[in-house]
Amino acid sequence: MPQVDTVAIPKRFPLVIQAENRASNTQTDSKLLNGYIETNQKTGEVWIYKRPGLEQTGSTLSGNGYGIYNWKGDIYSIFGATMYKNGVALTGTLNTAGGVYSFSQSLGTTPRLQFGNGIVYYNYDASAGIVAMSGANLPTTPVKGIAYLDGTTYVFGQEASIRGCTTINDPTLWTDVLNAVSAQIEADAGVTLAKQLVYIIAFGEWSTEIFADQQNATGSPLGPVQGAKVNYGCAHQDSVQEIDGILFWIGVNRSSAYQIILMDKLKAQIISTKAIERLLGEADLTTVYSFSLKYEGHRFYGLTFKNDNITLVYDLVEDMWAQWTDTNGNYWPMVASAYSTTAGRIFQHETNGKLYTLEASHTNDDGVVFPVDIYTPNFDGGTRRRKQLNMMEVVADQVEGSSLQIRSNDFDYAATKWTNFRNVDLSKKKPMLLNNGTFIRRAYHIRHNANTRFRLAALEMQLDLGTL
Repeated sequence: MPQVDTVAIPKRFPLVIQAENRASNTQTDSKLLNGYIETNQKTGEVWIYKRPGLEQTGSTLSGNGYGIYNWKGDIYSIFGATMYKNGVALTGTLNTAGGVYSFSQSLGTTPRLQFGNGIVYYNYDASAGIVAMSGANLPTTPVKGIAYLDGTTYVFGQEASIRGCTTINDPTLWTDVLNAVSAQIEADAGVTLAKQLVYIIAFGEWSTEIFADQQNATGSPLGPVQGAKVNYGCAHQDSVQEIDGILFWIGVNRSSAYQIILMDKLKAQIISTKAIERLLGEADLTTVYSFSLKYEGHRFYGLTFKNDNITLVYDLVEDMWAQWTDTNGNYWPMVASAYSTTAGRIFQHETNGKLYTLEASHTNDDGVVFPVDIYTPNFDGGTRRRKQLNMMEVVADQVEGSSLQIRSNDFDYAATKWTNFRNVDLSKKKPMLLNNGTFIRRAYHIRHNANTRFRLAALEMQLDLGTL
């Protein structure tokens, strides 16, 4: 029988990039910046995608960004002490001391928009304009979070008391001091209020309690849902976000450090990995921003620690973490988001007075290219024998004008041991690097810094195994 030659199938360098920092910073180990992972559920193929870019929409306004919301098809945004409706300033001066506002809305004969920053609550409607809420039943030490359920608008205070408006569908009246119920399973202070399904969610410092409309004839309509307590509180009110009814926040309790919690149908689960929790363990929570994003089949929860100069992004669909940055490699400075059926996904900048649309067709941020940086895990091919890498092919989309910079590190990510970048032209049919030397264990840094779309599947290596 004639002998049939076999050709070794090239090894593929692992590019399923999950944050794997061994310490409380991101200086070593694998990570993905300004990208996200997508798995084809049919074929099992995994691709790294460039995150969508930003393009300014509307005119430049004045002041820091303090919130954005879609109400009845109109986009309301707060810059400095002014609220704008579709870019037109509304009369009234807002409080700016509490940072980003949270929003809600009510129905009734006169539908109204509610918003508050943990210091002041406001109502808005076209006839009355912006009016600060007042009344004996408002909390003396309010927190962010406004929730509407069965016609009643609820707010929350540090004293852990949920207060309801006096009249159904009229959040301008707060006179009934009996319309109050306390979150008091644990003796912790109130942090923020949210809603899930038909329940009011009261976040405390160390625990979270669930309330439902019990249709009580007097006092608060709400009553506690027995057995529905969550043993994690909220470490920062600005970390709470909602996507498709699922809540996300920075959780904490008396026996653990910070963790990222997801609540779906009243069931809480930890979604932060050990590596992410190493970062959270040293996080500065003085200023926290968060955002939510549904995009091309993905659901992203973003969390920024400003003083740590980092934005972490969790992909619920892939159960993967990444980092997003601005064009200079600093934290991603978006503080709030909304969706418009005409403009699409709209994000608000922290300081520059701009609103941005976010789309994959935007291959830069407002005209400035941002890099996608991929730091791979260390790779040894399953053996510590020396390996010679004669050729490495890049498996990526073929795009005119697109290119990669690739460098390597054979010394466990040591900062001074990275090689110089080598360029790979992704417009070629077979983009590759030749003469890649020998190594025992190696990590790669792959950078895409071109004004094009980008999708990468693998680095395919033609390895020769040494004897030692």
